Amino acid sequence: MNYVPSECANTEQILHQNFRKRMRSGYSLLELVMSVALMGGMLVPALELIRKGMELSTEIDQRQLLAGYASSQLEERMATVAASWTTGTFIGDYSSDGMSNIRFTTTCSDAVADGGVVDTLMVITTVTYLDANANDVFDSNELSCTYQTKLGKFATYEDLVL
Repeated sequence: MNYVPSECANTEQILHQNFRKRMRSGYSLLELVMSVALMGGMLVPALELIRKGMELSTEIDQRQLLAGYASSQLEERMATVAASWTTGTFIGDYSSDGMSNIRFTTTCSDAVADGGVVDTLMVITTVTYLDANANDVFDSNELSCTYQTKLGKFATYEDLVL
């Protein structure tokens, strides 16, 4: 449809309508604020989930580290007991590995009260723990790993000692 100046009584009114159509193509401040609030409301729980996941990941890593050190300490004591039948409690840390906050307590006993048989069966218990308060004492609220085994005294072990 072609407009001829004689048909178009009010050209200014047509231009004003076109201008309003172009102006409406953007968002109002209210719409912008509402969308930011909605996105923020969705982002907060997502960030909380990520934070909790990081905490659990750190705890799992610490537990695996404690389990590895406990296994290592238990194997070391088993070799010592098999060679020399040494009883006692051994305490230390892993500062040589750069982990001075991880400590261990290993008890070797052949006493009947501990579950052993005198001069025949040794009970070896190792507790590794993350010494959070750095007091060099295992507290019940500290992250820990406990391994226990028994080792018999056999003639073959004594024959292997060189």
